[in-house]
Amino acid sequence: MAYLLIFLTVLLWGVAPIFDKFALRESSPFSGLIIRTLAVAGGLLFLYPFFLKYKAIKFTVSSLFLFALSGFCAGLLGMITYYSALKRLPASVVVPLCSTYPLIAAILGVFILKEELTLLRLIGIILIILGVWLVR
Repeated sequence: MAYLLIFLTVLLWGVAPIFDKFALRESSPFSGLIIRTLAVAGGLLFLYPFFLKYKAIKFTVSSLFLFALSGFCAGLLGMITYYSALKRLPASVVVPLCSTYPLIAAILGVFILKEELTLLRLIGIILIILGVWLVR
């Protein structure tokens, strides 16, 4: 089941930039962010009763703060910079380059979260860098 969820995530995240690129032909990046945020908020409001029924809504004050910080970094600032780049460059350039964020997460995971940097992860990081270099 987890791998099906990963596949669906990759598929959904892969198709979204195509919609974004078409939309940015006629809109500003900030407008795109507002519309996307409202669409997500509408979807969350629709799904809320289903998650509430299964008691799937649970958080602490610290997790609330950290999720808000994550949203500010990725959902606000990251999306504005992403849409601004996508408006100026082809999606086939922007998306692979922006998809290098796992490198940052892996490096910060090692230094901040004290996660182990295994040989397999190191090889993965090198392959990501090589893949981006090939796509550029």
